[in-house]
Amino acid sequence: MLTRTDMIHFALTEAEIKQAILRTLEYLSISGRDNLRIRHGNIQFDCLLRGYIGEHAIKKWLMENNIEIKMTNFIEENDQMDVDFLFRGKNIELKTSLIPDQDISIDNTLFKRDIKLIKRTEKIEDFKGDVHLQILFAQKRGAKDQWLKAQRIDIKNEYTDYFYSAFRADRYCHDTYFAGWIDKPSLINHINSLPYSKRTWTFGGSSRLFWNYRMRDCKSPAELINYLQALQ
Repeated sequence: MLTRTDMIHFALTEAEIKQAILRTLEYLSISGRDNLRIRHGNIQFDCLLRGYIGEHAIKKWLMENNIEIKMTNFIEENDQMDVDFLFRGKNIELKTSLIPDQDISIDNTLFKRDIKLIKRTEKIEDFKGDVHLQILFAQKRGAKDQWLKAQRIDIKNEYTDYFYSAFRADRYCHDTYFAGWIDKPSLINHINSLPYSKRTWTFGGSSRLFWNYRMRDCKSPAELINYLQALQ
């Protein structure tokens, strides 16, 4: 079972966070949309920013361990599924999450919460994605959303320095953690070991089902390097 000591803390620089801000601005200028749901503009921006920060942090860490990702952010044909990384034929998805307020700490989130693996297929054997990585940000989700809604931020501003200050993005320099990961064979074995009624879950207000896999049951981040290096 994973614990806080298994997590890897990513120390990021101001320049790296600002690069993620630039990517967020570029995405919004091209698409002008939120692919998840209708949300407050500040919350949408921050969510997209966290995704790019997580991608950069993982890619940087893997490269430091001689794992070079070949492709990022492409859409599989006829599937419309976002694949964050591709390595030796394996599709690697990245999940990024804040801490639910009631959890109080990142330790409790690791123990209590699931990776949000959307149930897109009837059988777990048909589930897309070969490896799923979980990043946690040591910030409370509800409190962060309320703070974001209260801020008057000019989303049309063109300067990364402005957004870095307005969104207090400096926190991501030290609040970013790689919590754990799971590969598809292990996920299949786990789901099939559960009673049928326990294989999925959802939450209030969501129309989606998620496969039931606790973060605490994930493999430790350090194991990912050997796993990827062993791929043929």
